[in-house]
Amino acid sequence: MHGHHPSPITHRLSLNTWRVFEATARLHSFSAAADELSVMHGAVSQHIRSLEDAIGWPLLQRTAQGVMPTAEGPIARVSKPPLHGLGHALQRRRRQGREQIPQARASAGRTPVVVEAVEVRLTSNWHEEEHEGHHGGGASRCGGRLRCPASSRDTSSAMDKLKAIQYFLAAAQSGSLSAAARQQGVTLQAVAKLVRALEAELGATLFQRGSRGLQLTADGTQYAEACAPLLAQLQAADDGLRQSRQRPQGTLVVGGTPFLLQHGIVPALSAFHASHPDLTLDLRAVLHLEEAAAKDCDLLLLHGWFEAGAWVRRELPVMAQVTAASPDYWKRQGFPRHPRDLAGHNCLCYRNPYGKLLDLWRYRQVGAQDAQGAQGEVVEEVVVRGWLHSNHRDNLLALALDHGGVVRIAFATAQAELASGRLVPALVDWELMDPPPLAMYFRPELRRTLRLRVFADFAATRCTELAQVTDALGHASVDGRPAWHQGNSRRASSWLSQR
Repeated sequence: MHGHHPSPITHRLSLNTWRVFEATARLHSFSAAADELSVMHGAVSQHIRSLEDAIGWPLLQRTAQGVMPTAEGPIARVSKPPLHGLGHALQRRRRQGREQIPQARASAGRTPVVVEAVEVRLTSNWHEEEHEGHHGGGASRCGGRLRCPASSRDTSSAMDKLKAIQYFLAAAQSGSLSAAARQQGVTLQAVAKLVRALEAELGATLFQRGSRGLQLTADGTQYAEACAPLLAQLQAADDGLRQSRQRPQGTLVVGGTPFLLQHGIVPALSAFHASHPDLTLDLRAVLHLEEAAAKDCDLLLLHGWFEAGAWVRRELPVMAQVTAASPDYWKRQGFPRHPRDLAGHNCLCYRNPYGKLLDLWRYRQVGAQDAQGAQGEVVEEVVVRGWLHSNHRDNLLALALDHGGVVRIAFATAQAELASGRLVPALVDWELMDPPPLAMYFRPELRRTLRLRVFADFAATRCTELAQVTDALGHASVDGRPAWHQGNSRRASSWLSQR
């Protein structure tokens, strides 16, 4: 190495690059250096590559003992004069501004490297005994680690703002810095350091300790509410960028009307999984867009007239409904020829997610004769009665299959029972009005993620197929809720006396 004289190369290197190299070589680990300096692992690697490109030699190598300085590089030890000279340069820069450091020693093989317009001479053949004689009045050092003067540090550049916000939100959600450190896979000191730096930059106290652990202050709550969706959008952007090269993976939490999930979605999931084996689905029973369980879902499939709010809504085809019962029930109670005939039957009524009992069954027939003999659209409104009400359609279906009554049900979700003859539809020349609309809701920050897109396309295709398996009539709109749906009455039939 003494006989090698590299050609001078001048590069613009930041102070942070030197700090990263010093920490990496001293700690023998990229990850440990990233934790100590509170930067991302990828940033450490990028700084090291920049420095190696400037020097013209590999400076670090991976060994069984960790990351070690190379023997042939111009900086074989962290405590060598480059950093010592850098300390001198920083002190003189503070005193004299952007002043170039004059050459202090004559040595073969020096490579000039400019650090923020401060020139520092590097020597490829320094000896440790030569370095020991040049400590006086230079940079302050402790255990071989350079301590840069406080005035030379840029707080915003020294702190990884994104990681600081990630640590802050993790601590806010878990109520503990230790739990946040475990969740992020870093040390408690790293989390505490970045949170303190974030508070210093903001000039606000984000946490206070109470009897129940770490609590957000009013400023902390406001900051968390503002930052959480931004991080979610950033994650969505990362996911979207990787879509073209990745298969959908991870977990997608899907909520929906239990009857629809069980009878419409689950039967097709095996084929979906075969196409997307790396994607895990977490199905949740959800009836209402505003219930607590909905907040934990990424995507929802719901029947009903809901305000989308912060969700993105995608309207799906309506599944027409039929009036049906078992053959034995019709044989015992008589087969209805007109909607009015249902008044004498045990009709099994559904209570919707709003708590309203759907005891008003409305039918429409186009081209029929009205009471005066004129042709046109005829609407029949029947207030039905029965001894079983339920907010779960499976209960109503089970009793109907057991010959217990008449059920109003989507043809698509009972096609097996109808095809086998276990249920027989009635009044098929009448359209059952007001079928609940079906819509998909998903979080806007996830709309470009591959896992959501593939399942959303699958669910939309599946629901479209189900809506096409019957000739039964029926239409509805998410934005056109029927008049009986308004108000706070507990029964749909109450609307008749109020109109």
